[in-house]
Amino acid sequence: MGQLTDIFQIGAASLGVDIGSAAIKVVEARRGRRGVELVRYGVAPTPPGAVMEGRIVNDRAVAGALDALLRTAGIRRREAVVSVAGPNVLARILRLPPIPHEEVKQAIRWEAERHLPFPVEEAVLDAQVVGEVMEDGQRQLEVLLAAAPEAMAMSCVQVLEEAGVRAAAVELSALAMVRALTLRPLPGTVATVNLGASTTEVAIVRAGVPQVTRTVAEGAGVLLKEIAAAGGEGGSTGSGALVGVLDALTAQLRRSFDFFRAQYGGQQVDRILLCGGGARAGGLDRHLALEMEIPVAVATALDGIRPSQRLDADALERAGPQLVTAIGLALRTLV
Repeated sequence: MGQLTDIFQIGAASLGVDIGSAAIKVVEARRGRRGVELVRYGVAPTPPGAVMEGRIVNDRAVAGALDALLRTAGIRRREAVVSVAGPNVLARILRLPPIPHEEVKQAIRWEAERHLPFPVEEAVLDAQVVGEVMEDGQRQLEVLLAAAPEAMAMSCVQVLEEAGVRAAAVELSALAMVRALTLRPLPGTVATVNLGASTTEVAIVRAGVPQVTRTVAEGAGVLLKEIAAAGGEGGSTGSGALVGVLDALTAQLRRSFDFFRAQYGGQQVDRILLCGGGARAGGLDRHLALEMEIPVAVATALDGIRPSQRLDADALERAGPQLVTAIGLALRTLV
């Protein structure tokens, strides 16, 4: 294979499948006369130990859980966009000298070797020109590079097939998150943070384009366990272990922001949007706002789409932060 577009191709699917280490999320959306409508959704636990840091290690168990979830949610669509995530998944803006757009994907392969933490021969790659800038008096193309281990991407495809679903595309989870949260323009520079059970994805977005993405080892699973052990979810219990988890996550965010500032001439992040299963855990938004000294909010991606009247509005609002990536995947061919 060797080109991300071989499996990252745009299809007609409006079903998004987000397979996490703690939960599987599915969203079915469609475009109507009044815009994009969220038709059906579902969330179910991932079989224990079946997904680890983005890697599916038990295909059969995950496929069985996905098949059951689609049935429970009443989703009959058999074509989907599925996400891939983890420490070895990469999305980053690179700058190239002006070249014909049809040559960008070939040129980006050489650039990818400098950025990937694994051999480029084992990667699936995609590239998209997202803008132009002047650098030292020379015109430069800004190109979004997306890359993932081929084995990881194909594992997602295989799981869908075992569940009776065709993979119309495989997409980086961080890019799907950004799509969902930028349906309405985000002013300034925003850090979107997806708190999964075992990892946290950070994407720093400017003008709707992710400039830097990073996956860190601190996830919400440990945070939620510490909250349960401390006897509450408000984050005011004084648990030393809970404070330690929050401080570790804060340190990782600072590292991501420092990298962004170093790459982009000292530009600052204006605010943080939290999503994922741990977004509302332990007063995390308040903690981060105090520590980072910038506004922090929990995001659901539900402002830019219209939920079906058949859905329970309260239940959907509670699930909203957890559904962000799945919504972004379903929107791939609708926006």
